[in-house]
Amino acid sequence: MANVVLNFNAFLEKTKLKDDGSNYTDWVRNLRIILIAAKKDYVLQAPLGDAPVLPAEQDVMNAWQARFDDYSLVQCGMLYSLEPGLQKRFERHGAYEMFEELKMVFQAHARVERYEVSDKFFSCKMEENSSVSEHILTMSGLHNRLTQLGVNLPDDAVIDRILQSLPPSYKSFVMNFNMQGMEKTIPEVFAMLKSAEVEVRKEHQVLMVNKTTKFKKGRVKRTSRRTARRLPRPASKLPGRSQRMDPSPRLSAFIAREAVTGSGTALST
Repeated sequence: MANVVLNFNAFLEKTKLKDDGSNYTDWVRNLRIILIAAKKDYVLQAPLGDAPVLPAEQDVMNAWQARFDDYSLVQCGMLYSLEPGLQKRFERHGAYEMFEELKMVFQAHARVERYEVSDKFFSCKMEENSSVSEHILTMSGLHNRLTQLGVNLPDDAVIDRILQSLPPSYKSFVMNFNMQGMEKTIPEVFAMLKSAEVEVRKEHQVLMVNKTTKFKKGRVKRTSRRTARRLPRPASKLPGRSQRMDPSPRLSAFIAREAVTGSGTALST
């Protein structure tokens, strides 16, 4: 069998492990992929060990030498994939020892990221009248990130979470989906949601038109009532009720009487 050439240049220049370990999970995944392809992933599972004691059989020496070459190659590739700060720290470590210490240092960071992504995934809610396509991209991205971080959720649990994240306008869709007991993959559910979005938007437009029409009718009625209140009311003429007399004649008679009385008093005096 021909030996597979281990070429770190394919991805390690773009995936260097940062000094703060913020991309540790991605770095480990990529490292494992290329080592598995080259059949050298065993290097990360156990230390190299000591060399055979002489005199040892030639086959034993050859086997150990082949392992030594693999460990050295992986060690150099790993060092090449580290940023300068980490390179200086691990330049004297073997491949297995370097991998174990990096895991001890940065696995806690991966645990924090896993918690944060999980919290976003299980609390994500789609806003009413927003784009279902954008929501699907968000949920899909969070689910994929959880998978990359080692959280493998069953498809049924992921679909339930997607349905739970929908707004009330999709209540009928969720009810029909559950009542019919549909067995769908995650991509199929996404496609169904995109089709349902068209109907939901139509219902929303009809509802808005109805609300606008009712609002206009109510406004016309209120305006009519206000206009009616502002109009002058005609004077009421109740039967059997005498009209109010003009006070001018009465006042003139009173003044004349007082003048006569006053004159009589003065004459008698």
